[in-house]
Amino acid sequence: MQNLDEEDSMNLGGINHGELGRTYRITPIQSPILGAAFQGAYLSRLPLAPPLILQLDVWDSEGDLIIPYDELPFLICHLSLQTPEEEDAAMIISPEGEQVSMLYGTLVTAPAEMDDTSNAPGIYFVFPDVSVRYVGRFRLHALLMRITGGPPLDTATTDPFDIVRDTDYIAPAITDLTRHFDAQGVVRFGLPRSEW
Repeated sequence: MQNLDEEDSMNLGGINHGELGRTYRITPIQSPILGAAFQGAYLSRLPLAPPLILQLDVWDSEGDLIIPYDELPFLICHLSLQTPEEEDAAMIISPEGEQVSMLYGTLVTAPAEMDDTSNAPGIYFVFPDVSVRYVGRFRLHALLMRITGGPPLDTATTDPFDIVRDTDYIAPAITDLTRHFDAQGVVRFGLPRSEW
């Protein structure tokens, strides 16, 4: 853990954001419902569907909803895997006897400013390429953090979803929300060209 001097030397012109009295919330506005186990076949893995999208809301010390532009470059969201009972499921022993990660893809992401479906600006954390290694039932757990360290600013957990064998996988339909955000060109969701 870093002390205040280390945090000030890394950031924002010496601003200590921890003293601004802000309140943070990340909310899943789209969560996965299904995925295909990739079992180590990294090049042919399929991402969870639909992709996880988290909305960031921030209130200032007066209770007003704001977009904290001064702080956005220093916020990240980290993703991990849990069981339906919210126990850690990040690592597992493979059939070959090796300890391997259950999650693969972009597990840490920066905030992206995009317009919501009513064309109002908002801040989102998007995970378009996350896959799970083995069959089972899981949740995603997200931590909102500052890159300068310290405790999480907020956490969020999705509802449970299933990971099935790739031979049993039928991809869910692409959601309107995925199309809406993909069309803005800020984050690419890997949609086929016919969907552009």
